[in-house]
Amino acid sequence: MLLEIKKLNKKFGSVVAAENINFSMSEKEVIGIIGSNGAGKTTFCNIITGYTKQDSGEIIFKGNNISNLGVLEIKNIGIHRSFQIPQIFNTLTVLENVMISNLVANNKQFNFSELAFDKKNKDYSKYLLKQFNIINFSDRKVSLLPQGARKVLDILIAILGKPSIVLLDEPTSGISTEEKFIVMDNALKAIKKLDISILFIEHDMDVIRKYSKRVVAFYSGKIISDDETQVALNQKDVLKYIVGHSNVKN
Repeated sequence: MLLEIKKLNKKFGSVVAAENINFSMSEKEVIGIIGSNGAGKTTFCNIITGYTKQDSGEIIFKGNNISNLGVLEIKNIGIHRSFQIPQIFNTLTVLENVMISNLVANNKQFNFSELAFDKKNKDYSKYLLKQFNIINFSDRKVSLLPQGARKVLDILIAILGKPSIVLLDEPTSGISTEEKFIVMDNALKAIKKLDISILFIEHDMDVIRKYSKRVVAFYSGKIISDDETQVALNQKDVLKYIVGHSNVKN
């Protein structure tokens, strides 16, 4: 088993953010995480990546207990994430962002003035930009990118260093209906080629249906469903609290 969560609990004052959460994930899985605002899904991902510490429970990664590790330690052992708001340098080009992030991900020091002469890094960065289908933006400053391309770039940066798991936080948030499937097509196709397991938080049920093989549904700090996508989306509590009857498709 790649990742196991055992009896996870977390409170913020009187608010229960995670209650007796049990979860497991195998290699190469693509899992969608759903739930209304405040349901506990972001807290769940924050705990896995070390941004929030659980009150009790265990996190087991590749057979090792990582419950007490910090953000950088967890990232270094192979659990990465992208954020709802892209964490990229607006004043640099797309290629420069990838090259710098690649060095940082591999714990290498660099001098910005020498970056252009690092052929190995540049070639690898261009290869990734091609895989994620944003090579045409390589020389453009990030501040001038379409929102969809910014999202793809942020996801690309999250997989640098070749993690075993990447968590994507609302990958289609803030982008147009036309762009959301392009973003997901480009990102997931490239990530799967690298044999990276994917956990993604998403509110858009069309995106969930198309890209997730399995769905974990949160409500009030609890997992109320963990099943194959279509089975989970049609379960009574998921219909009631998250999806809504009118949105269900067979």
